[in-house]
Amino acid sequence: MRSGSTGTGDEAQGDSQETHHPNTVSRVTGDVHGAAVQAGTIHGGVHFHVPSGFDGASCQLPLPPHGFTDRKDEFDKLTRLRTEVGTNQQVQLAVLFGAGGVGKTALATAFLRDAAADFPDGQLYIDLAGFSPDDTVDPGEALDVFLRALGVAPGEIPRELAARAALFRQRTTGGRIALLLDNALSAAQVRALLPGDGAHLVVVTSRSRLTGLLTHRAEFLDIGPMDTDAAVRLLNSLVARHRDAIGARVSHDLVRLGGHLPLALCAIAGRLVLRPERSAERMVDELGDERHRLAVLSRHEDHSVRVAFDASYLGLPEQAARLYRLLGLHPGPEFDTSAAAVLAGATEFDAEEQLEYLVAASLLEERGNGRFAFHDLVRIHARDRAHEGEDAAERDAALDRLFAYYLRTAVAADLTVNPGRWHLSPMFEEARRQAPVFDGRQPAIGWLATELPTLRALVHAASDSGRDETAWQLCEALWMLFNLHKHYDAWITTHRAGLASAEELDDPAAQARMLVALAAAHLNLGETETATELYRRAYPLWERTGHRQAQAAALENLGVADLVLGDPRSAIDRFTQALSAFEDAGEERGVAMVRRRLGEAHRDAGEVDAAISYLTRASEYFDGTGDDYVTCRILVGLADCQIRAGDLDTAERTLDRAFSVSQRAEAPMETARVHQMSGELAGLRGSARTARRHLRQALTSYTELGAPEAETVRQHLASLEETGGGREDSADAGPL
Repeated sequence: MRSGSTGTGDEAQGDSQETHHPNTVSRVTGDVHGAAVQAGTIHGGVHFHVPSGFDGASCQLPLPPHGFTDRKDEFDKLTRLRTEVGTNQQVQLAVLFGAGGVGKTALATAFLRDAAADFPDGQLYIDLAGFSPDDTVDPGEALDVFLRALGVAPGEIPRELAARAALFRQRTTGGRIALLLDNALSAAQVRALLPGDGAHLVVVTSRSRLTGLLTHRAEFLDIGPMDTDAAVRLLNSLVARHRDAIGARVSHDLVRLGGHLPLALCAIAGRLVLRPERSAERMVDELGDERHRLAVLSRHEDHSVRVAFDASYLGLPEQAARLYRLLGLHPGPEFDTSAAAVLAGATEFDAEEQLEYLVAASLLEERGNGRFAFHDLVRIHARDRAHEGEDAAERDAALDRLFAYYLRTAVAADLTVNPGRWHLSPMFEEARRQAPVFDGRQPAIGWLATELPTLRALVHAASDSGRDETAWQLCEALWMLFNLHKHYDAWITTHRAGLASAEELDDPAAQARMLVALAAAHLNLGETETATELYRRAYPLWERTGHRQAQAAALENLGVADLVLGDPRSAIDRFTQALSAFEDAGEERGVAMVRRRLGEAHRDAGEVDAAISYLTRASEYFDGTGDDYVTCRILVGLADCQIRAGDLDTAERTLDRAFSVSQRAEAPMETARVHQMSGELAGLRGSARTARRHLRQALTSYTELGAPEAETVRQHLASLEETGGGREDSADAGPL
């Protein structure tokens, strides 16, 4: 017995192009014994002459395709059903559902051929061609084929569907048959073809879920793309006899570009075999261009990925088909019902209904929590269909709605997380006048974190498509997420795109805003020279705007640049000018922020008392704002100064407060800083165990965040290990 199986794609065995050739009468594949009958799409006038008895239907199953490889989990589930058939002597029903080309028919065929000895009364097969109601095989015609295969004389077959179904159940009662109903359209179609009582195993393949079969105790198996190792084995087995082996890296690239879909891998293998003089690397290059990928995978009808997807798409109701097309325009990797409704210009209720059609047709995957995603190749197909089926004006209007929705929601989320921060985009003032979108800080930051991959894609799509205002404003709305969660790659790449858009607009304020945010990212990464250069580029742009608050912020930024370059005196001068400018503008938050900076500068200048004074005043302001992120930063700086002043007990209390605030802020970087400072404090007190505990927690967080502070902590821990780190305290004394 095989340990498990995968196939080379439904189109090779089952989800076939037969639906596109309506004159096809039947197709025979595999070993035929006696008077075996295999029917494809049936269109009347079919006559079979077979002797009576089960022997007439010995084996109609197609041969499994070449290159079959493991799908162990699914094979094991089917094996359990096979065992239950023998144990319970009852009909067992399995429904394999999934996208076209994913290997449903291949899996079913391989399994049932492996199990053939358990079903000596025959293995029946029919391709129901259930890709659309217009083309599918009528259950009455399918029963006619089965009854003839079981030895019923043509003159004895009733004309009515109900009578045929009853006769089929009668003739199969007490027997042991395996039945493969391939490409079923509906549960009703399957019900009419179920055998009578007996030790029968019925396997159904469909692109739909056929949940109506729940009442028949069906086992549902969601057949997805192959895992990478199995897909690589399949690809190499298909080409092995025709060309040299494909290297590991190229094989993995081809599998990735083929979406791990067996049918696509067959198409790739076919191209490689057809043109052996062409390198596999060239195929990688051809498939690398998304605009042409589906065309490359659809050049041969036998393994056409486009034909497989078209078969499912063409069976959709019109509104579901329209939503499918428009979702193909969505730049992100996944989306929720709200985004789908916005794209379609529909209510969420209506969008939910159409999404259910797409999921049922295996054109869309439901990820849980109300989120959906396309398989990569299906997404390309949907996008291509959008360009074919929607005019440019409708496509642009749908995308405009989508960008506006995400920008509006991201602004609301950022504003909920930090309502006191100054913003440049007018969207923030508009959002302040609207009813709250989020019920508190936690759901707001959760939405930003969940949608980050989509928001990142939207920034680039907006910049690339000339929606430059949207591009930089989306970046501004991501500020708090990046500050809290430190997604450095996304932070830098989005803001580079936002900066390019601001430059395209010749908007000095937007350019400066993007430069400052970029500088902050590089500063967090310890790339001080890059950060300083970006801050200095922003200053003259702020001066051009004449915006007093922005000019004050620019002076503050230049002070930060001086500070990170090790010049606290110059930094103090800059911060003092910025403080005066913020006071003149009546910006209390700006004043408090610069006091924090002055505290840090005086600390670095060795003036601890002045530093404590400035940081304490800054802390007093932010305590009442709910801005936990900045409050935590100030408290950590204050604890540092208290430690330098030798006031370890006060520093411990300050760090306790900082830890609580960092937890409320859901700011892992700030929590790590608290642990680092607490570890240093414990070390000064000779509490080695507590010091190591805090430093290890800090190291774990810094490492996960990709923060350069990880190396400093790693060295500190190594030093503790080398020196013994002081006494081994009996209790975990210290803060937190």
